[in-house]
Amino acid sequence: MKSACGGKKLLFLAMLVIAVGILSGCQNAAEKAAETAIEKSTNGQADVDIDNDTATITTDDGSLEVGEDVSLPDGFPSDVYIIDGTIVSAMTLTEGESYTVSIKTDESVNSVKEEYEEELADDGWEVTMSLAIQDGFSLSATKDDRTVTLSIGTDDEETVVVINTMTTN
Repeated sequence: MKSACGGKKLLFLAMLVIAVGILSGCQNAAEKAAETAIEKSTNGQADVDIDNDTATITTDDGSLEVGEDVSLPDGFPSDVYIIDGTIVSAMTLTEGESYTVSIKTDESVNSVKEEYEEELADDGWEVTMSLAIQDGFSLSATKDDRTVTLSIGTDDEETVVVINTMTTN
């Protein structure tokens, strides 16, 4: 049975990679330091690749890609709308077929919310929750045995959309 904290460990490892890269300013040194720290914390069960401004971490529990040249993860549900923008992180967890993607866009928070409500409905999702939060929105929708949750807010002068999908069975 896989560890329930695998996702938390993967997220922590990603933050570690970013911090090491920013603090060191040297790609080779950052990669080596990140690999060593991650391998130690996972007992050698993580593969780390830092290429230009993108870091990828792969473990038995899933994978995480963070940086400036991030792709939508393989297997990401085709019926979950992806807004035009730049994908800055993507995480896949094998347990629960879970995906989390962060996207920066120039669109306003309100237009992103309206766009997602419309696109989710068009793709057969039932919006079960729409909540206004400080300077943003949170949306949840269900379809069959899956859930999608969106957090929409601002970071500096851009809108950030965090999409999480999960199979509930």
